[in-house]
Amino acid sequence: MNDQQSEYERLIAPIEGRMIRAVWRIVQEPNDADDALQEALLIVWKRWSQIRVHPNPHALVLRICIQSGYDMLRRKKRRLKWQDADAIPEAIPDTAASPIQRVSDHELGEQALQAIVRLSKHQAQAILMHAVEEIPYSDIALAMNCREATVRKHVARARTRLRTLLSHRIPVVHKEDVHA
Repeated sequence: MNDQQSEYERLIAPIEGRMIRAVWRIVQEPNDADDALQEALLIVWKRWSQIRVHPNPHALVLRICIQSGYDMLRRKKRRLKWQDADAIPEAIPDTAASPIQRVSDHELGEQALQAIVRLSKHQAQAILMHAVEEIPYSDIALAMNCREATVRKHVARARTRLRTLLSHRIPVVHKEDVHA
């Protein structure tokens, strides 16, 4: 038991905060984030022997967390699909006063999340691990069990697709504005 505890302290404890943030960025709901994180920890436990010997166990664990978050979103989407739309409130009003920028940032985050969900599984994982978690390409390649060039291609394609999906949010800069 002591060996398992020390292994956990060595491999998982240093990245617990990153694991929580990775799941939260995807699901953005406290209860769903808790469930997805618990599911990720269960998978980590089941695959412990594989994770211990992996060249980059932290990246692999974060990938498991990201996958758990997406699994949670897919289950929630399926569940909501079958429920009566009238029984579900459109939005729960926020009672706290919030500045306009906070609302705008939240809206942009929601739109970005919806855009990331529309990416392929590999593109979404690669862009989240690289752009959000700042994991190097080489470590992502180990976690995704592919070549570094493949990860770079996934990230590049994800950025191109996100640029297209979020083009309405990107401000247009005219040449006159640049020289002024």
